[in-house]
Amino acid sequence: MRKIKNDDKPLTNDILRKDLDLIFKKHKNQTDVISENELMSFIPYFIETSNKTIGTKRSYRRVFTDLQEYEQFKKIRLSFDKIDIDFHNEFVHYLKSKNYALNTIGTRIKVLKTFMNEAYERNLHTNTDYKKKAFDKPHEETKSVYLNESELTALYKLDLSKNKKLDHVRDWFLIGACTGLRFSDLERLSKDNINDSLIEIKTKKTGKTVVVPLHYIVKSILEKYDYKLPKVISNQKFNEYIKLVAQQAKITEDIYVEETKGTLKVTRTDKKFNFVSAHTARRSFATNAFLAGVPTIQIMKMTGHSTEKAFLSYIKISEHENAQKLQLHPFFNKMVVV
Repeated sequence: MRKIKNDDKPLTNDILRKDLDLIFKKHKNQTDVISENELMSFIPYFIETSNKTIGTKRSYRRVFTDLQEYEQFKKIRLSFDKIDIDFHNEFVHYLKSKNYALNTIGTRIKVLKTFMNEAYERNLHTNTDYKKKAFDKPHEETKSVYLNESELTALYKLDLSKNKKLDHVRDWFLIGACTGLRFSDLERLSKDNINDSLIEIKTKKTGKTVVVPLHYIVKSILEKYDYKLPKVISNQKFNEYIKLVAQQAKITEDIYVEETKGTLKVTRTDKKFNFVSAHTARRSFATNAFLAGVPTIQIMKMTGHSTEKAFLSYIKISEHENAQKLQLHPFFNKMVVV
């Protein structure tokens, strides 16, 4: 590379690229966005300049694409002022016509509200329709599963010595199921986080420090790798491989699912291993601890849930499991004298 001196410093490709970006690829400034009143000008600016994760930005771009396609379908240009209750109803109807699941539509509305709120905080518009109750986020309860202790034991005992890829995924999953840590925190776990049979780590999502007892399964896995855990693969690949692991562990219970696709109610039955994901580990930890009688407030200290309402909606137990737990309560065992 030919070096060009500039203020006694070599002009590298990186420096040249940054200088050219400043000249030719400037972001639209906020004044431009205000004068045009264009939501669709603000969204790319917000996505590119925000400090959100790669995954979050990816979901933001999906919503932006849907909004672009909606503009083309309606032959309009979306502005901040047009995001009202009528738009909400029409946009939801449009997404249903694309056969989106109800929760997917809810996520689209949630992200759109984020865009509107970010612009509102920057004084780019005064439209507050998106804050009204009628501007709701459609949703329905999803089919989330957890693995009970016998299923986790089946995973633990499964011989995966001939497939290191699945072996690593199984071990990471078990650590999550025995600690309640999020996927984003598992990949940062090291020997430095362990002291006096406790795991202490500052969570990536909330910045809170959680302390969890060192489960014997976690200890055995850490010793297996001499406390140098294998590198965690992408969340997408993890979710793909853990289903294969669960299938090999014969976690094949039939699960009944009812969901909305577009305007239709769809019912189906699927095998439990198909519902297992990285997040199932954390949900399994919380649910198994709850069923074992660990006080809710103590579990919340480890999972990081801020309210009991949020925690109770997070765990997954059936009516039968709830009744079995209640059978152990003193209220159902004490003699009542009339």
